[in-house]
Amino acid sequence: LLLAAPRQPARQPLGRLGCALTRAEGHLTVATTTSSWAARSVGCWVLVVPVVATMALAAAAAATQGQSAALAALLQASAPSDGSGLGGGGACDAQGDVCASVAGEAWDAGLQPSTWPEHYKAIRRVKFTTIDKLLEIMRPQSEEGMPLIVEGTKIMNVENWSNPSHTAGLLKDRAVLVKRSQSNKFRYFDLKKNAGKYEFRQPVQETQQKVDAFVEEAENMLREGRPGRMYLQETLSGHSEMAEEFATWGWETLIRTSHACGWGLPDSNELFVGMRGVETPLHFDERENLFFQVRGLKEIAVFPFTDYTRLYPFPTSHPCDRQSMVGSPVTPNLEAFPRFQEAVGHYGTLKAGDLLYLPYGWWHWLRNLDHLAISVSFWSTTPPSDLSKGIPDVFSEHMLTRVRRNLESLIATQHGPENHNQSMLKLRDAILNKEEQDPVLQQVRSLLAAVKMLPENQDGFLLQQIEGRFGIDWNEHVEG
Repeated sequence: LLLAAPRQPARQPLGRLGCALTRAEGHLTVATTTSSWAARSVGCWVLVVPVVATMALAAAAAATQGQSAALAALLQASAPSDGSGLGGGGACDAQGDVCASVAGEAWDAGLQPSTWPEHYKAIRRVKFTTIDKLLEIMRPQSEEGMPLIVEGTKIMNVENWSNPSHTAGLLKDRAVLVKRSQSNKFRYFDLKKNAGKYEFRQPVQETQQKVDAFVEEAENMLREGRPGRMYLQETLSGHSEMAEEFATWGWETLIRTSHACGWGLPDSNELFVGMRGVETPLHFDERENLFFQVRGLKEIAVFPFTDYTRLYPFPTSHPCDRQSMVGSPVTPNLEAFPRFQEAVGHYGTLKAGDLLYLPYGWWHWLRNLDHLAISVSFWSTTPPSDLSKGIPDVFSEHMLTRVRRNLESLIATQHGPENHNQSMLKLRDAILNKEEQDPVLQQVRSLLAAVKMLPENQDGFLLQQIEGRFGIDWNEHVEG
């Protein structure tokens, strides 16, 4: 509500933490009752954004009164994910990384970036000058939904973070989340989301460890050529010991950018520290992300949200929902995933001081080129679909991609998530056998008609959603 109401009082308190938003000369600023405002403001975002999101959803529902409730459900963006799993990066496997050490290279030598197909595109890069100039660039960039790398934003003091001991000093004696993999790949999953009751082999183990112990063990693993890799991933909410550090961060740039682009306030931060060569397989997050590279080099390849069926996501009822079964864009299995070769990737290498804008839904794969490369993400909620002017005559590819996910989830919910695989295969067979009286097919056709999809386009739309994703052994693709 604070973001949406231009005639609000000049100063509106945001709860017990003593922080407030103020409009001054058209800009959004932050103030608190303490000098360590940054640490406290992070807590404020957590309180405010859910309220804003709820009110926005209510407004959208009122605007669509009299329209099909199913249509609203199909177009609704999914609840923002926690974003877990963004970080790391690796085209070479763990064995290849070890071989570099065996061949006599320094244990901490950096890796070379991957070579990409000619039809891939480099991510646009610009240099930071002023916040106002950045906003002029970011507004159209956000509206178009295209990634961007901004050099020299000084969101954090990268010189301080260049020494890993700085991280250990900040977190002091706190145990943090450390993930362990027998390969160099760190696939995200959530066992609580295994609504389909799939047989699932957990690819990564999670432990708690102090930062200095993590750094020491990671170095020893590389020096000794041991298999397996480690990856530190810690949510920064609740780390009051970092209050002085938070106060030095460039919050004005982050908050004004989020506000100018119509997003929610940056309400979640995550710290990523990975060994050389670790990678995060292709996945997407349902949030806007400003991703700051703090230390070392990290390469990234990203793909539009609308490449959804070309990236073969796991079923929405699977623990690896939002994850691509393709895994690595460097070594894709084109026999299993032939449509991936139609995808057009965008790539770049992030260095310390670079700020990456990663739009909602963009698929991304990341690999650490340097040992103990460090990144911090700043996530914001995306605005809901605007249906205040009624149902559009033409639905964008982005909206139809949301329809894909929500339609699949509706089928799983209505026919039982444990029957999800069978329901989707039955739908496929009904299409191929032209069984138009099949109740599931009839229901799906009515929903697609609500988003004005022509009957002659529906079969292809649905078959792309199913082929290569259901009726397979998902465990073969979990590692990535």
